[in-house]
Amino acid sequence: MKNRFKISLYNDLEYFKPLRAFYEELCHIIDFPAKESKELEEALYELFENAVVHAYGTEEGIIDVEFELFENGIEISVRDKGLPFDERLLRSVPLDPSVQNKGLNRVFLLVDDFRYTNLGLGGKKFSVVKYVPMRLRLKEEIPFYSDIGTEVDEDLKVHLREKLKVRSYQEGDEVEITRLIYKNYGYTYFKDLFYFPEKIRQKEKSGQIHSIVAEIDGKIVGHFALVRVPDSNSAEIGIAVVDPGFKGMGIMKAMFKALLQKAQELGLDALFGEAITFHPYSQRANARFGFFPTALQLGELHQMVRLKDHKFPYRGKRGAALVDYKVFNKAKRSIALPDQYEEWIKKAYEGCGVPFEKRDVGEKEENILIEHNQTFNLSTITIHNAPENFEERFVDIFEETLKKHPDMIYADIALQSVGDVEEVVAILREFGFFYCGVLFARKGGKDYLRMQIELAENIEEQNIVCYSDMCKELHRFILEDKASVRGR
Repeated sequence: MKNRFKISLYNDLEYFKPLRAFYEELCHIIDFPAKESKELEEALYELFENAVVHAYGTEEGIIDVEFELFENGIEISVRDKGLPFDERLLRSVPLDPSVQNKGLNRVFLLVDDFRYTNLGLGGKKFSVVKYVPMRLRLKEEIPFYSDIGTEVDEDLKVHLREKLKVRSYQEGDEVEITRLIYKNYGYTYFKDLFYFPEKIRQKEKSGQIHSIVAEIDGKIVGHFALVRVPDSNSAEIGIAVVDPGFKGMGIMKAMFKALLQKAQELGLDALFGEAITFHPYSQRANARFGFFPTALQLGELHQMVRLKDHKFPYRGKRGAALVDYKVFNKAKRSIALPDQYEEWIKKAYEGCGVPFEKRDVGEKEENILIEHNQTFNLSTITIHNAPENFEERFVDIFEETLKKHPDMIYADIALQSVGDVEEVVAILREFGFFYCGVLFARKGGKDYLRMQIELAENIEEQNIVCYSDMCKELHRFILEDKASVRGR
């Protein structure tokens, strides 16, 4: 990216001289104010010295320094693979009031934000941020997310809209689809199969993906897709991109309509979208087409996902995703309703217009699955039914899941088959799981109560933008439920 730089140096204090020279020149180029520049430089030196002296000592090693520029500040991260650090020390700053002007104490005094991240096998990282009350002179960023666009001239918009054609995927479209992804995300889009035309073609042929494209004068200017969920008659809506030169023309809306028509032609039971919560645009589009918020998944978005022109540097944090559903199969469900979450489960069913009744009897044989998504570093434990010794069994399952070192674990409880749902929910809460929401027609066509637990510290919980009142209520309740679980 144009506004991000990374330098790798040997762990020798002498190498701070070229690092400082680069930093000073960088500050000059972007007009970073002298006072803030000097304070951030001093903080950088403290972190570099800490890595050289305390992390590596007499050992040889590499120190990675990354600079990221924002419109109103700079973030600097210093990473090493030296001696592990006791993060409790950082929480107790000032460590020693008598030495405020040295080490980590001094860093706190010099910057606006100071964070530590344990990278496991990747070592550790200290990150600092310094803000300025002005807009810095930066190179224009490549947009990272496509649903924020600028307005097109009204006359040109009318002219181009007359030529707009929205249709289903045809073989040969795949190369242009990859180019649309690149124009909107660069090489940061986490569903990386969309950089491989051949993989797109294979998925389309197998029916795993059903794409809708928008075309003007034979040029593909938009893409939207249905992604089938394995072992389910539901699909996710996503991979929605519009050529930056054609935004503000209603192309996304036209593709959305075609996508819903395609879903009904396929006879799907449900559609869902995972809308990012850095802004309300995706949520608003889903609401416009009759989708209802049923779950809020904290930590769902990898920290690599970011928005063009976003004012705050959340790059180091995993973001939340709001799950919106549109249910086509309105057959009456017989479901378990745990006391702890009965009100919220009912809200999800009523909001999606799905009739239900409470049931007491479930299946008897154990059926528990573990899945790990390595790309997103998320794990999911699916509980179709639990054995009588569920608590003892879950210890083994939880420990097995932890071996993958996920940032988040989701626990999906099948509402139509699980036996003693009260016991299952109570035990999950003892392990630290809290409410997430309801997922419809997912695995085997069943509906699930999803619970979640955070295993990383870089989970963004507060800076969540909601379009609907339901999203706001869900956000509030989830944080309250997490606090009640932690307070047990």
